[in-house]
Amino acid sequence: MKLAITIIRWIARFLGIFLFLFFIWFAIQIGSPDFNLMSEQEVRLFAANAIMLLGLIAVWKFEFLGSLLLVGGYLFFAIANYAFWNGPVFPTFLLLGLLHLFCWALSMLVIAKGKKTLRIFLQ
Repeated sequence: MKLAITIIRWIARFLGIFLFLFFIWFAIQIGSPDFNLMSEQEVRLFAANAIMLLGLIAVWKFEFLGSLLLVGGYLFFAIANYAFWNGPVFPTFLLLGLLHLFCWALSMLVIAKGKKTLRIFLQ
């Protein structure tokens, strides 16, 4: 069980690395945005992308918090974009968030089962 959790976690981490580098590459190519020229919807979409990228970073140390940032950032992006399925790239954030949340929940069940305590949010 622990091996399966570890494999799924590292697959999600490697996909997250590639997704993070993909967005950083576009940010370097395009440059920093001028918030004065952006519409309100564009600012919301930019904020949602920033939240999702922060989630990709946070998931390495704090898996629960990072997965919540990924899922919440994607839901915010979907609401701001008026569409839930936004091409093949953006739903990957949701998939990664759900994978990390799944791994976190399973690892907490293993810890709780082995130690007879419920320390879910402290890990």
